[in-house]
Amino acid sequence: EADENLFAKFRQEALVRMLQQLPEGYRAVFNLYVMEEYSHQEIGEMLGIAESASRSQLSRAKAMLRKMLEKSVGAEV
Repeated sequence: EADENLFAKFRQEALVRMLQQLPEGYRAVFNLYVMEEYSHQEIGEMLGIAESASRSQLSRAKAMLRKMLEKSVGAEV
């Protein structure tokens, strides 16, 4: 159980580091949409961007995170 907690903490810290590497706009949209569960319309209003820009930035943020995760997993193998 202690090992599981250690691994969980490591994964969480690694994910936070990856999120911090995202460009500021991507990170803001990702956090608002995924973590805080705002709609793209609400995010657009908060950030002063179009709803479509919110969707686009979220998509790009996810793609960047996916690449970082793939690179990280590849480095561990």
